[in-house]
Amino acid sequence: MTAAGTNSSCPRCGAAFRCGMVGGDAECWCVTLPHIMPVPSNIPSPTGMPEASCFCPACLQQITDDRKNSSPARN
Repeated sequence: MTAAGTNSSCPRCGAAFRCGMVGGDAECWCVTLPHIMPVPSNIPSPTGMPEASCFCPACLQQITDDRKNSSPARN
């Protein structure tokens, strides 16, 4: 059974979290982060919970930061 309000699990760390897109919310928490990558699809869940093909807030923030910091300089 999932914790109240959770409807997804992170494919990176397995954490349960609430995805606004799956939950039918008007907006998801992830829209506050820079849009630097497409949402992945078909990622197996380590916990077997329903997937939104998204990462939890902590992992998505880390991925976003890593990608922003490692963007190659263009010549």
